[in-house]
This record gives sequence, C-alpha cells and structure tokens, in this order.
Amino acid sequence: MQLEAKSLSRSFGATRALRDVSLSASPGEIVAITGANGAGKSTLVRILATLLRPDTGSFTLAELDGVAEATRVRALIGYLGHESMLDGALTGRENLRLFARLYGVNPSRTDELLARFEVAFADSAVSTMSRGQEQTIGLCRALLHDPMLLLLDEPSTGLDAAAQQRLWQAAREHAGKGRIVIFTTHDHAAAAEVAQRRLELVGGALG
Repeated sequence: MQLEAKSLSRSFGATRALRDVSLSASPGEIVAITGANGAGKSTLVRILATLLRPDTGSFTLAELDGVAEATRVRALIGYLGHESMLDGALTGRENLRLFARLYGVNPSRTDELLARFEVAFADSAVSTMSRGQEQTIGLCRALLHDPMLLLLDEPSTGLDAAAQQRLWQAAREHAGKGRIVIFTTHDHAAAAEVAQRRLELVGGALG
C-alpha cells in the first residue's frame, strides 16, 4: 500500500502554491512536512486527501489513481485539516456516531477512541468546545475507519501538552499497524521526534 506522488503543482489565480512536488511513503512510515506559512503544506495535504485537484501531476495510493479514482481513494484516507468537519449543533459523541454510520464502522469504535484520547467532554455540543477539544474530536473522526493513509494538517493546534502526547502516540500506533501517517507542522522538534522522515516545503517546492 504505497503512496506515490509525482510532480504535483497547483495554482490559485496568479499564486503558484505548489511547484512540481514528488514524494513517496511506505506502510509503517510517518512523514513530517515542515515549512513556513504559505509554503504549500496545506495545499499538498488537501491534494493527497482528494479535496483539491492538482493542476499537473498525479498520485496513487494502493495503486489507485488519486484523481481518476478519487472516490475509492477517499475511502482509504483519514484527514484532519484546519476545519474539523464536525457539526457544531451535535455533541462530540453524536458526531462520531454519525461518521461511524457513514463509514460503516461498528458504533463501539466511537467509545474506543473517546477512551483512547481520554475525552471527558464528548457529550458537549461541538459549538461549545475549545479549539483543542474540537481538534481532539476531529482526530477521533479521522481515525474512525482505521484509514490506510492518515493526513494531519497542523494537528497539535490548540492541544495542551498531555493531548499532544496522546496525539503523537496515536500516530506512532497507527503507523505501527502498517499504515502511513503524514502530518504538517511548524514544530521542528515534534517533526524530529515523531517522524522517520521530514520534508520541507519552501515557496511551494521541496527544499
């Protein structure tokens, strides 16, 4: 279940956000993508999550074409971006149970993840949660279906030290099951500690 991306580029109007980026990742690998704001990190992750189409280039996951077979590829991906993709009117638990049904996952998986992340606020409406609390529920959502590829865009945002430790431990455990984990971060210490490999984007290109 290899991930292979070749010559990915993407522009927004006159701004070229991503420039000819190629990368690969293997089962069991954690890859950190670092870079300054505007370097193209989120654009790259959103392309790999099938949420953006590249202007040029291609990628495959488990030999499936990420553009031509985006729906099939999307089923293999867990994604946590800057937005949690949660319904603010529902509780954290209700959100996870809803996504469990959408993924065809046993509802018990919801309780398993809430316990794993020591969530004491699961029955609060998402709209009342702090940024870090919402981020934790969003991470549970991304892991619900045990994805082959876990994509995390600045996942430690808003998390306290204990929650960050649980996040990185979960990433290690997920990779330990033969999955691929790719995360973006400004935290070079976390990148060095958690990832086996680090890629840096500079002006949309690999540095």
